[in-house]
Amino acid sequence: MRQGIEAWDISLSLACYFFYAWGGSCFLKRHLQGTVPEARVFAGLLLVCYVALAWGLEGGEVPYILYILARQGALVGLALTVFRGEKEKTFLAAIVLVAMTGLVWNFAESFLSCLGLFLLPRAFGHGQAAAMEVWAGRGVTLMTWATGLGVICLLSKPLEPVFTGKRKSCYLGLAIPLFCIVLVTDLANWAASNGIVVHDWGRYGVYANQFFSHIAMCLFTGLAMGAAGALVFGMERMYREERAGEEYGSQVRYYQMMEEQYGQMERLRHDMKNHVIALEGLVENRQWEKAKDYLKEMAEAGGVEAGDEVTGSLVMDALFYQKRRQALQNGIRWQCDARMPVDCAVKDMDLCIIMGNILDNALEACGRLPKGEAPFIRVWVGTIKKCLFLEVQNSTDLKEGWKPSGDRRGSPGEHGLGLGNIQAAAARYNGAVHMEAEKGIFTISVLLPLVPALVPERFSV
Repeated sequence: MRQGIEAWDISLSLACYFFYAWGGSCFLKRHLQGTVPEARVFAGLLLVCYVALAWGLEGGEVPYILYILARQGALVGLALTVFRGEKEKTFLAAIVLVAMTGLVWNFAESFLSCLGLFLLPRAFGHGQAAAMEVWAGRGVTLMTWATGLGVICLLSKPLEPVFTGKRKSCYLGLAIPLFCIVLVTDLANWAASNGIVVHDWGRYGVYANQFFSHIAMCLFTGLAMGAAGALVFGMERMYREERAGEEYGSQVRYYQMMEEQYGQMERLRHDMKNHVIALEGLVENRQWEKAKDYLKEMAEAGGVEAGDEVTGSLVMDALFYQKRRQALQNGIRWQCDARMPVDCAVKDMDLCIIMGNILDNALEACGRLPKGEAPFIRVWVGTIKKCLFLEVQNSTDLKEGWKPSGDRRGSPGEHGLGLGNIQAAAARYNGAVHMEAEKGIFTISVLLPLVPALVPERFSV
């Protein structure tokens, strides 16, 4: 009979470990953009680790808390080892998986145990309840693990924004508090591992102590789950508000630029009559050099200079004028070949956000280069197969093989300031953004469809 009970327990544990390893690998694969082989390797290794830990530590002289921490550490370590990509993001995904399932397991186990203690004696009598204790415990275990797997499936999609476009510090800033919540819950669960954390000094007996202990664990774990949920989704909301603020700032800069540009042109038109009279006098007296200098001053005052780009878009002309002037003032060689299509479906605001952030990145990257180098910025804008194509190349100190980190703002050593705004603006047109660094040259390309059917009206600014 004892061997039969052990066989049932071993089979149940193996089944729980197998399905959890499979569910966890699917969760990490989805949020880390992992491959199928990576997910399979992770699931297999996690299953082996869980079996080895259960065989070597569970039920022995090793404290329960060490067994739980070893199991959680194995999951996090395997995730960091198997899945490629940003380690900070991988660490957060593993911690979220541990926190999500660990807290739910603790709550479900305490709740179901409390429910069993309350219902079973009334349904079968105390003697029968004692005889069914082993099977009731197996039922609680099975339902507890099933609840954890259900939560993985239920929350996988809502958690997607948490792992998208954050700074590395944001990933770590979210993972560490989550880990602390899990650790505190593990310690409380360790104290309640024998089912008794509430004592009445012999007043009610073991049964009542167990019952109220499970209620206390339910309340404690429920509060921990609420804190973890508020932390994860609260930080995501703060990120969305921050991003909305950044987009609003881009719009404000756009309007300021246009206001400045149109103000210069308006002042020039207002004084045009006087300028023409002055130029006529210089020409009649054959003062060619003075006339040339006068024309140059007019061009500078009006925001146009010889060699300015004429793209077919007033917004792009104004933007290129300002960025070219900044580049030349900092000794950066500027080359631009830009032709905007007639009746462009891409809104001026989005063009300004995309190209303005790209050129700001390029200027910043060139400014980081050591003295003695000859930095440059090359811009190309045109139409390719009913798509608007924008490409900017600039000098960079990034190493060859660099890949974007998903940081929407970037770090001082990386190209990436405003990357989130560029990608968001491109996404409004079902566009694509590609970046690469090779041989000291950083290239960013943006492709935006110009077919009206591919430009949804709901994305209009």
